Amino acid sequence: MKRWAVLGALGGAVLLPWLWDRAMLWGSELLIWGLMALSLNLLYGYTGLLSLGQGVYFALGAYGAAWAALYNINFWGALGAGLLCACVGALLVGWVSVRASGYGFVVVTLVTALVCYLLALSADSITGGEDGMSFRSPALTVPGLAVSVQDLWVRYYLALGAFLVGLGVVSRVIKSPLGLAFRAVRDDEIAAAFVGYNVFAIKLFSFVVAGVLAGLAGAVWAISKEFVRAGLFQPFGAFLSAQPDPDPLIAVLVGGVGRLLGPLVGTGILLGLRELFVGVWPQGYALAMGGALIFLALKRP
Repeated sequence: MKRWAVLGALGGAVLLPWLWDRAMLWGSELLIWGLMALSLNLLYGYTGLLSLGQGVYFALGAYGAAWAALYNINFWGALGAGLLCACVGALLVGWVSVRASGYGFVVVTLVTALVCYLLALSADSITGGEDGMSFRSPALTVPGLAVSVQDLWVRYYLALGAFLVGLGVVSRVIKSPLGLAFRAVRDDEIAAAFVGYNVFAIKLFSFVVAGVLAGLAGAVWAISKEFVRAGLFQPFGAFLSAQPDPDPLIAVLVGGVGRLLGPLVGTGILLGLRELFVGVWPQGYALAMGGALIFLALKRP
């Protein structure tokens, strides 16, 4: 029954643009930001590491793809450059941050995001600063075919493909013995170390995989938008941005921590709220997100 439900959902996602063409733009956003929230869910929901700096790897993926495109590298090279930037960044930050635990880890990730944001603002000749920079995305090429990523159909199926890759990676990991190790570390680091788990290596691996998935979301976002900005590094963008994006932490909390499809559901709810508020009361979205975060923080351990 569960397999049929999954196949039905997948078929619905594939056929959605054919049934309702206006859903392509909204669906692309849902899938990209859902992938971003999925990466945080792997880190927080399954490994117990609450990161407030996941946007750093999204931004590194976006900028890696943008810089590659500026040098006329093809689509797959630009996508790979984004993943490489996110992977290296996550490895460097994770090597230091996962040595901390509890609130120490939270503070390190938050400070890292703030430092990266300030550096991106100051290096406006490279990043474009707060105004951002635009570029021309390379065509998506497969054997015998080259299509523009600016086509809404291509953009939607690109986002869907990226999300399914991320979902497959997370599903595979959490069902493997490594997933059991993640949950052991989440539940009790001391006990996990006592029975022989290398806690540092497990936390670092989870951190890097989550960073690469966030980088994939960022690279696809940048290639689709043909634009990047320093504000992508900024933590709590849902509260501070004039054009707010769904906050991954709130999406995970709303959709359900440790639930495989919870981040996608939570992201859909946040996108719906944004559309509801932006047209009527733009400040209401930030207030709603702040209230939701306070409520969920009080209700969850």
